Amino acid sequence: MKYFSSVFLLLLLVFANGSCSRQSYPPAKATYQAGERYDTGPPVRGASSVLDKISQSIYRLNIIAFYASYTFDRNAHITLEKLKKGNVDDYAASHTVSDHSVLGTASVVYVDNDKVALLTCAHVVSFPDTTITYFPDSYGIIRNISIKIKQKNYAVGLNNPNLKLIATDDVHDLALLKATIYPEEDVRVMPFPVGKSSDLDWGTFIYVMGFPKGYKMAGSGIVSKPENNKDGFFLTNAIFNRGISGGPVFALRGSSQNFEWVGIASSSSVSDIFYLEPNINHTETYSKSEPYVGELLINKKKVINYGVTFSVSMEEIIRFVRSIKSVLEQQGFDTHQFFYHRQ
Repeated sequence: MKYFSSVFLLLLLVFANGSCSRQSYPPAKATYQAGERYDTGPPVRGASSVLDKISQSIYRLNIIAFYASYTFDRNAHITLEKLKKGNVDDYAASHTVSDHSVLGTASVVYVDNDKVALLTCAHVVSFPDTTITYFPDSYGIIRNISIKIKQKNYAVGLNNPNLKLIATDDVHDLALLKATIYPEEDVRVMPFPVGKSSDLDWGTFIYVMGFPKGYKMAGSGIVSKPENNKDGFFLTNAIFNRGISGGPVFALRGSSQNFEWVGIASSSSVSDIFYLEPNINHTETYSKSEPYVGELLINKKKVINYGVTFSVSMEEIIRFVRSIKSVLEQQGFDTHQFFYHRQ
């Protein structure tokens, strides 16, 4: 009789604790044998169920920055020093407001009651406060200046999608965001233990998941280990598209269930293409049926070299979180719970 009473009391306590709070728990232990290397191929039995779990811990980011842009006449000879002394509206020939958006991927690394922390890349959430374009043939004479008015950070899929930027590391391309969730929301910390990107080797097989072009997708690739690959990044041949930045990267040890989180996709190799474009502010003034005879500007755009993808190592991610410990504690986070998950 005492035995049944004890079991009932234990269940009652578990139910009571689970109903009043949500939080992360100690991470699962890796089950591989000592010295076992990461796999060089996909799991024989497939990984659909594991990838499904990963997909429940990532969110599509939509970051929007709003800018007030001012254009000046060449004859006004507007310099940065002149703008600092006066009102930009008094000098501008025209004034417009525009927005610039970036897509990205964020992984949940912390849940405690209503607080959630999400990890992504710094370049996804970092917009310059001011950009300046100068007349090409006039040193120091400003043609256009754009000043950031505000920035909105959204995580698509959360009931309250607004995110607050906690901290960034621009050198290693890392950023941490904070979300506030409602009691009924089921937000899950990434359910796999962290691994060691230092254990990755030539031919290690990896999975990457994110939102390239806004679509939730899983991809794969193999690791390369060039000797000049330093500064906390590792190189894979996974296909990279805009929107997958921040997507988690996983390697396997001996089993389709032994996934380890080894980093996040950061960037791809790019090439610059330079081209000429008409110097016109309003396209309606340009007739496509007639030759253009006005001023031309040299512009450039970046073209992705697909299959050359850099990822931030998990060691750098852990270092980043530890480096901002005091900032996180001020925000009410328990730093001992980061990267922990429900078992």
